[in-house]
Amino acid sequence: MMYADLDVYGIIAGASNIRTGKNPAYTKEDFFKFYPQFAKQCGDTPIIPDEVINAYVNLAHACISYSRYHDLWNICMGLFIAHFLTLYLQTTANPADSLKKIINAGLAKGIQTSKSAGDLSTSYDFSIITNDFNGWGTYKQTAFGQQFITLAKTIARGGMVVW
Repeated sequence: MMYADLDVYGIIAGASNIRTGKNPAYTKEDFFKFYPQFAKQCGDTPIIPDEVINAYVNLAHACISYSRYHDLWNICMGLFIAHFLTLYLQTTANPADSLKKIINAGLAKGIQTSKSAGDLSTSYDFSIITNDFNGWGTYKQTAFGQQFITLAKTIARGGMVVW
C-alpha cells in the first residue's frame, strides 16, 4: 500500500481527539428552561441584560461542540452559561455605588473559612479553589463550573495518538 493511498488527514484528525461540526440551535430560552432563576426580573428589568446572556450563549456555541458531547451537549451548554452568568452576577455593582464597592465586586473571591463577631474578622482560603481541578481556571469557582468539569473530564477520557 502506498502512503498516498492512506487517508492521512483522516487518521490524524481521528487520533487528535479534535471534534468539528455544527452545533444545533441553542438560545437563551433553551437555557432558561434549565435555569429559570437567571431569567429573574427586578420590576421590569431583567437582573441580567439580554446582551450579556446572548453573549454567553454565543461563547458557549464557540466552546462546546455537539460532536464531542452528543446527548450531554444541552446539559454542558447550560452549565457553561450558568457558570459564566454566576461569575457575571458576582462582579456586578450598582453604578451609583462608591468606587470602592465597584472595585470590590470585581475582586476574586475565596471560600470563607472562619468568621468572628468581636471586632469583625473574616478569613478566606483561596487554595481550596486553586488546588482541585488543576488547569480549569474559574470553572472551579461555581457549582455549575464544577459539574461542567466533571462531565468534560468524563467525555474526554480515552487515549490520544498522533502519528
